[in-house]
Amino acid sequence: MAISFDTSHNPLIGSEERLEEDLFVITAPNASPMTFTGTRTYLLGGDNVIVIDPGPDIDSHFSAVMNFLTGKKLTHILLTHSHVDHSPLSRRLKNETGATIIGFGSADEARTDFMNDLSSTIDLGGEEGIDTNLVLDEKVIDGQILKLNGSLFEIVHTPGHLSNHICISWKQKNIIFSGDHLMGWATTLISPPDGDLGSFMKSLEKLALRKEEKYYPGHGKPIADPLAMVEAQLAHRREREKQILNSLEEGSKKPAEIVDQIYVDINPLLKKAALRNVLAHLIDLYERKAIYVKNFSIEANFEIV
Repeated sequence: MAISFDTSHNPLIGSEERLEEDLFVITAPNASPMTFTGTRTYLLGGDNVIVIDPGPDIDSHFSAVMNFLTGKKLTHILLTHSHVDHSPLSRRLKNETGATIIGFGSADEARTDFMNDLSSTIDLGGEEGIDTNLVLDEKVIDGQILKLNGSLFEIVHTPGHLSNHICISWKQKNIIFSGDHLMGWATTLISPPDGDLGSFMKSLEKLALRKEEKYYPGHGKPIADPLAMVEAQLAHRREREKQILNSLEEGSKKPAEIVDQIYVDINPLLKKAALRNVLAHLIDLYERKAIYVKNFSIEANFEIV
């Protein structure tokens, strides 16, 4: 199943856009090849407001959020994960409003035993963009139901992009805030050791069983047919795995050599991200004993078992 990405997005920057009743978004001024048109900060409610993913600590973005809150009360701040383009402004908003910051835990909260063992003995690189100053007032767990301001929210733990990543289902509206786990403009960066492809695939399979009708991602437009996008992204990752295995059937290769072979016409600014994604696939294949590597590193030669 081919992925049909929608990259035609021209959001307002510096002021809110109404998405539907009691749901607004402010797009942060941090557009880049990795963040697309900028982080989407969602504002839910009427007089009492919940913020999902406050975004980077940028003065103009802080001012835009505070302007929206004029005459309102910010009660809670929910974080899908703790990357620097999603969570840092939470602390400044809390200091200004007293709102409660809620998230799953630290960036490595739910790393697998395999990834912990691997990263404790080998420098995998990565760990870019982690919000190392994360502060949480409350920690949540998978399946937990939060009753906030008269609305019900279900926590859906979706590790993969980051081990503490969650999606948030707004039950009354039958929608999900999908953070960086599922977006409509691009696939998700998986950068070990915090990114874990095996966990990411399981999380996609978990979302494939859900019934929400629309997803609001951390970057880009809403996803109007989320289950089709979930299936397309699962198929894309499986096809990428086949490409990597086909490349290795020709002989042992380093991750960078695989990138050069299978990523055609890639934007040079995204080549590092492609390398991290290939490494994630190789680690997953290694964990499943489908490939072999001696002296595991990003510079090592991988080969078919």
